[in-house]
Amino acid sequence: MSFSDIIQYIILGIIQGATEPLPVSSSGHLRIVSYFFGVDVPDLHLEVFLNGASLLAVFIVYKTDLLVMVRETLNHVRKPTEKTAASFKLSMLIIVGTIPAVLAGGLLRDFIGGEMTHIHYVAVALIITGIALWLIRHLKGYKKDGDITYTDAVIVGIAQAFALMPGISRSGATIVAALARKIEAETALKFSFFLSIPVSIGSLVLESSVIVERVLSNDVLILYLIAFFVSLLVSVFAIKLLINVVTRGKLLYFALYCFSVAIIVLVLA
Repeated sequence: MSFSDIIQYIILGIIQGATEPLPVSSSGHLRIVSYFFGVDVPDLHLEVFLNGASLLAVFIVYKTDLLVMVRETLNHVRKPTEKTAASFKLSMLIIVGTIPAVLAGGLLRDFIGGEMTHIHYVAVALIITGIALWLIRHLKGYKKDGDITYTDAVIVGIAQAFALMPGISRSGATIVAALARKIEAETALKFSFFLSIPVSIGSLVLESSVIVERVLSNDVLILYLIAFFVSLLVSVFAIKLLINVVTRGKLLYFALYCFSVAIIVLVLA
C-alpha cells in the first residue's frame, strides 16, 4: 500500500460520496475521472461497497423518519391501526417502487455495465439528466407522505431503473419524477432516498462475497475502509446540501453543472 494508493482511494471516496446523493450521477463521474485523470476504479465491487457508505449516510440523516416508519410498519403488521397505517403504506410504496430497478438490473446488467459505460454515452446521459432537472426546476408539489399513490411509486421507480445507466443520476431521476407527480419537495427527497435503500442493500448482499474475496486476496482492506469513511462523511454533507438546494427550488444549479461537464467531455474525449 503506497501513498499514491491512499490518495487514489481518498479521491474515489470523495467522488462517490459527493455525486451519489447529488443529482449529477456518481457512476458517470467515476467513468469520467477514470477516463481523463487515470484514477483507476478497481472494479464494480468497490463502487457497490462505497455505495454502502452513501446508504449509511441516508440512515444517519433520516434516522428519525426511518425508525418511525420501521417501528410503525411492524406494529401495523401485528395489529393494524389508523395511526400506523401511513407508515405501513409508505413501506409498501417503497417496495413497489423498487421493483422496476430490480427487473431492469437483472435483465440489462451486462448491457448497462458494458456498452453504456462508453464515455460519450455518459456525456449524453448527463445532458438528459440536465434537461430533466431544467424542465422541473420551478415545479412545486403538494403531496405529502400520505398522499403518494402506488401509481406515483411505480413512475418514480421506473425513473430509478433508468438511472442504472452511467450518467443518469439516480437521485436526479427520482426527484424529477416525484416533483412531476406533484409530490412536495421535502417529501420527494425523502421518498427518493428511501427508495434507494432496498436497491443498495440488495447490491451489497449480491456482491458481498466478491467484495470479501477481493479484500482478502488483494490486501486492500485498509484502502477500502479509507474510501468508505471518506465517502460516508462527504455523503452526509451532500445529502444536507441537496435538501437545502431542493427546498429552495434551485435545481437549476445542478442542471447547469450537468450540461457543463457533458460539453467538456464531448469536446475533449
